[in-house]
Amino acid sequence: MKLETKPRDDHQVNVIAEFEPSDLEAYMHRAARQISERAKIPGFRPGKAPYPVVLRMYGDEAVREQAIEILVDDKYPAILDEAKIEASGAGKLEDILSTNPPKFSFLIPLAPVVTVGDLASIKKNYEEPVITDDQVEKAVKNVLSSYATPTDVDRAAKEGDLVKMELSAEYVKAPEGEEKEFIAKTPHQAIIGENDMRKETWPFEDFSKNVIGMKTGETKTFTHAYPKDDPVEKLQGQKLEFTVELKSVQELTLPELNDEFVMKIGQFNSVDDFKAYLRRRMEADAKAEYDNTYFDDLLDQMVALCSFKYAPHMLDEEIHSVQHSLQDTLAQQQMDVDTYLKVRKLTMDELVEKELKPVAVRRLERSLLVTEISKQQKLELSDEELESSFNQTVNEISMSYDMKRMRRTISNEKLSQAVAFEAANRAMNRKVLEYLRDMASGKSAEAKPEKKAAKAKMKPETESAEGEAKPKKAARAKKAGAEETKPAD
Repeated sequence: MKLETKPRDDHQVNVIAEFEPSDLEAYMHRAARQISERAKIPGFRPGKAPYPVVLRMYGDEAVREQAIEILVDDKYPAILDEAKIEASGAGKLEDILSTNPPKFSFLIPLAPVVTVGDLASIKKNYEEPVITDDQVEKAVKNVLSSYATPTDVDRAAKEGDLVKMELSAEYVKAPEGEEKEFIAKTPHQAIIGENDMRKETWPFEDFSKNVIGMKTGETKTFTHAYPKDDPVEKLQGQKLEFTVELKSVQELTLPELNDEFVMKIGQFNSVDDFKAYLRRRMEADAKAEYDNTYFDDLLDQMVALCSFKYAPHMLDEEIHSVQHSLQDTLAQQQMDVDTYLKVRKLTMDELVEKELKPVAVRRLERSLLVTEISKQQKLELSDEELESSFNQTVNEISMSYDMKRMRRTISNEKLSQAVAFEAANRAMNRKVLEYLRDMASGKSAEAKPEKKAAKAKMKPETESAEGEAKPKKAARAKKAGAEETKPAD
């Protein structure tokens, strides 16, 4: 086998492989045997038709095409080994340059290369949030309010009341191409001054506080200026005039907080038990929110110090993943992609280039950095870490999906393997982030008892969610123009 390699600028390499004529001849016989096993050839049992008979019936070209497919599948791993190529995905058979001698041109995507900068130069304190007694008491009151008894009152509305109203809104100055009316008359209800666990966000934060002092039957008009970074594009930097007619005011009578009450609403033995549960949940939520913000910023800073080279297919796959996530989000809002594009006044190509691609680049480069750190630091997972992550992943999947439906479509063995991979990747991701956090915060490495390392080291390749990685897949060659099968997100 003779090989000629030609590197390309897009982190792929062209490889021209030339074989001996006898190689193709041998594979012609194998191809003919395979054809005879599948086809019904009069006078012969499956797989027993002589080579000349198969050639006469199916033609030299058809047999040669099948032979080339078998040859490429067999020889492709040897091509990678001899050319010392580490591929990041399936290569493509771009062209058959000659059949005598057999000479083929392949396009092979190279494994990503990450040049890590001076990550130790980044300093960022890590201060785990603390939940105060006052916050717990507010949370208790929030729970009580959800079991409150509403009573109509003939007085002005005040904070804590349940109010029902009819509202409408229009632009003070409508943007070009938009109608002046933004919200047609619509019913709305809220508890004035919603609590921290249920913040009022529509039509804007603390909207209901504008009806404080109003009585049933009264109407009020007021304006609100939206910030330029408002998540609703049509509202960014706009001022709206709202008109509200108050329909009713109800005072909420909270139930008495005692052991009997908490036993009714959950598996709690006492008020103290209930408050301890709330504190644990609040601490977990606060830590998760803090960690998301902390690691988002830390990874962005670290990625900026590094350089990345990766083949186009890796970014394409990440864009596909981001697009799939968008479709899921839209489906939850009862909207499809076509409707979303019409509302946004974008084509799919514009959406991909302006919005999905930047997100995909960010996710991919973060994932590549996490992978590289795990390799450089030779991080391993203990059996205890894997078991803990596996149990947590199973619990989350059980709560998020219909397990019975999943078991009908996926075998128990494949489901277990998928959960195991996901759990291992999550655990490795956490381990890398903890390492980076300790480095950035200046936390000295504390002596820890050695844990038995798990037999399998995870080497994540691409990200499935921000910072989370998928296991690397074995590469093989495919024909140019053939569509690569991608796993469902």
